Order: sequence, then structure tokens, then C-alpha cells
Amino acid sequence: MTEDPEDRPNIVDRFFLRLMQPENLGRILRWAWFISLFMLAMGYVIIFSKISQYIDFI
Repeated sequence: MTEDPEDRPNIVDRFFLRLMQPENLGRILRWAWFISLFMLAMGYVIIFSKISQYIDFI
């Protein structure tokens, strides 16, 4: 029993079909949200560290 290579989708198509399943899309969205939140927080830390020397607190 030999399978014709034309009958099966290639590995890239199978990867994207598996990636586009709803549970995988939810996982990707959650990680993207965490990464963007981390980048936002790091941006505030960097900005504050750069301008803190110019701010007179008391």
C-alpha cells in the first residue's frame, strides 16, 4: 500500500491547519496578550528610568 504524495497535504499545510484550530488560536492570543503587556510595562520602566533624574519628588 503506497500512498500517492498528491493525496496528502504537505507539511506546511498540515501545520497551518493545526495552527488554525480554535484552541490553538486562543493559546496564541493569550501569549500575544502577555507579551504585549510585558512590553508596555517595560516601556514605562525604561521611560521612568530615563526621566527620573529630571523629576524633583520632594
